[in-house]
Amino acid sequence: MNNKMSDSTMNNTVGIVGSRRHEPTHPSMCPGTSTDLASLFECPVCFDYVLPPIIQCQSGHLVCSNCRPKLSCCSTCRGPLGNIRNLAMEKVAETVTFPCRYQMNGCNVVLLHTEKPEHEDACEYRPYHCPCPGASCKWSGALDQVMGHLNQSHKTITTLQGEDIVFLATDINLAGAVDWVMMQSCFGHHFMLVLEKQEIDGRQHFFAIVQLIGSRKQAEHFTYVK
Repeated sequence: MNNKMSDSTMNNTVGIVGSRRHEPTHPSMCPGTSTDLASLFECPVCFDYVLPPIIQCQSGHLVCSNCRPKLSCCSTCRGPLGNIRNLAMEKVAETVTFPCRYQMNGCNVVLLHTEKPEHEDACEYRPYHCPCPGASCKWSGALDQVMGHLNQSHKTITTLQGEDIVFLATDINLAGAVDWVMMQSCFGHHFMLVLEKQEIDGRQHFFAIVQLIGSRKQAEHFTYVK
């Protein structure tokens, strides 16, 4: 294992950090970014922000694009939902910076609405799901809580220390697809090692995955070495 990670392995990381971000900025430091102005775009249903394209009801009330398909009438006035674009609010939205949706988790970044989706998809403060293979575990939490969850709820996973990796897989002749999982602590980080067996055309094939328990920025310091 070397201290560099290729782009092809970044998607295997538990946490990912966006490539474009503003330094934490207080809203009052930028024109048109006051908390009061951003609050005008608050969705009355989910309390997220209503971002362009902005559609209003016949009375001018707004609702975000995620909530609108779930509604049969305006959530504010109970009137019919139309397809009227509010071009004035869209123009105002171009000048407003909005806080990250994970602000309550500690993210202080403010962004233009065009940058919000990319940042929030990769925000280091977003909730992380359990990295164990399979979908049986529904846990999610902060990045710094992942190892605690694994130690508490997945006690069968062995954790080894050091840079030398020895992966012992038992019962390799079990029928069907099988996963073996272990943790390796080295280089100041934790890595999840997954050995997966698949049967293809009657033959056993084994695939190994190394997954960093960390952010995308941290993952940039590592790479696979053949």
